[in-house]
Amino acid sequence: MDKKLLQKYVDGTISSDDVETVVDWLDADENHVKEFMALHKLYDISILNQSIQGQKKKKGYRVVFRSIVKELLKVAAIALILLGVNSLLQKEIVEDPPLLYQTLYVPAGQRAELTLPDSTKVWLNAHSKLVYPVNFRQGSRQVELDGEAYFDVRHDDESPFIVKTKSMDVKVLGTEFNVLAYSEVGEFNISLLRGSVELSAPDLSRKYRMTAGEQVYYKDGKYVSAPIGYMDYFKWKEGLLCFNNQSIGIIIDKLRLYYDIRIDVADLPFLKERYSGKFRVKDGVEQVLKVLQLEHKFTYVKDNELNLITIK
Repeated sequence: MDKKLLQKYVDGTISSDDVETVVDWLDADENHVKEFMALHKLYDISILNQSIQGQKKKKGYRVVFRSIVKELLKVAAIALILLGVNSLLQKEIVEDPPLLYQTLYVPAGQRAELTLPDSTKVWLNAHSKLVYPVNFRQGSRQVELDGEAYFDVRHDDESPFIVKTKSMDVKVLGTEFNVLAYSEVGEFNISLLRGSVELSAPDLSRKYRMTAGEQVYYKDGKYVSAPIGYMDYFKWKEGLLCFNNQSIGIIIDKLRLYYDIRIDVADLPFLKERYSGKFRVKDGVEQVLKVLQLEHKFTYVKDNELNLITIK
């Protein structure tokens, strides 16, 4: 990878066309991520040193150092990108300083676990992105999610925890829940395992309060509620894909999303057949297809150059 292009990605001056190139490169190899993180660390040190030197020339200021990375990334090939870092310094206390944000992106086929500044635990599924502040302000705990995440929120009566997605906001005080909200798919699904949450959306006049054991789908401006029927689904946190009498069509949709690969199915009736079973994410998409072949008659061809699997 061109070092100049990587540097532009780190300092936020990269073009939108080149972003996809860098992300694909990060997805391709764990060593690429290590190289990226090393470059990012050098950049952070450089910015800090520049800020300190500039600060020494001014009066009426005091230096406040912030811990940039506190989370423990437990899965390889995860890119941690710092956003919104305009300055590492504060002026004399006059007003609240601007929030510093971090973005955690999990590539296809991977997952991540982290602890937020308030001790809330978060598990991120494949192809997901979480934006969160380095430190929460008093009375406010807000994050943004594009993808799927499991939250175990630390209880705080005075600071509601809000998860913002493209279609819905989730407000809680302290609870345990799973949110699926991939913007590219246009689907919203939340499962509440403990506590209570309040759902709201810009195009709705009323809010909806969930209870423990409930699952809610949001589609076409309507809430669809049902009991949680399959608890093993949440084992994706442990690297397992679990399906319970799911149609092949839904399973293939999951494979497309989690492994970031195109899958074309020539035999449409095949999509209606059903399957129950569990797979390890790390075994890859082809292993899933080979297991499915044991119960369902089909063949497939993979084109690595096109990142395409054709099922016949």
